[in-house]
Amino acid sequence: MKKLFNEDNVLMRALSFLCDLIFLNAAFLISILPVFTIGASLSALYHVAIRLIRKDDMYIWPAFFKAFRDSFKQSTLLFIPLCFICAFFGADLYIIHKVIDPSYIVLQYPIWFIIFALVSIIIYAFPLIGMYENTTKQVLKNAVLLSLSNIPTTIFIVVLHFLIVLFCTRSGENLVLVFSLCLFAGFSSVACLCSLFLSRILDRCESSL
Repeated sequence: MKKLFNEDNVLMRALSFLCDLIFLNAAFLISILPVFTIGASLSALYHVAIRLIRKDDMYIWPAFFKAFRDSFKQSTLLFIPLCFICAFFGADLYIIHKVIDPSYIVLQYPIWFIIFALVSIIIYAFPLIGMYENTTKQVLKNAVLLSLSNIPTTIFIVVLHFLIVLFCTRSGENLVLVFSLCLFAGFSSVACLCSLFLSRILDRCESSL
């Protein structure tokens, strides 16, 4: 019985990590309620997720909201224009598919490429803001460089998010299932999965400095 409740026990470590995911997910859900704070919430989410992967000793909520406050201005000023740009190209895709003649469907391919590039930048930009102090220009430059120099990871993370969205659009039941998981620990779980790769990339960058 003592071995079962030992902190070094695999089961106890797994339960502890699950609790961390639940607390992190709850903090993220609370912080995105105003909507315009999503950028800062993403930076804080990945700040804590990467530290969880690195097994740093911390309290989840204080670490999250400190990272949220520290990155709020920069993340928000980056998120809002990126959001409008993505909405613009999303509207273009809608027009191509629903409004104009089907013979112009080929126009969607350059737009998909641009959206892929934007998502690739987002994947790295907000974790970089959450982990390091840099100007927004330097963050964007580093995000582009990291996305290009780590193509397999970039593609994996983009495809992962695309498949989740695609699964949600298949049926109402799928949407309810994903929504329920997101309320429990969905956001934090996906962030930690991505952070398994992002942490290694950032470790390599730090070691090369």
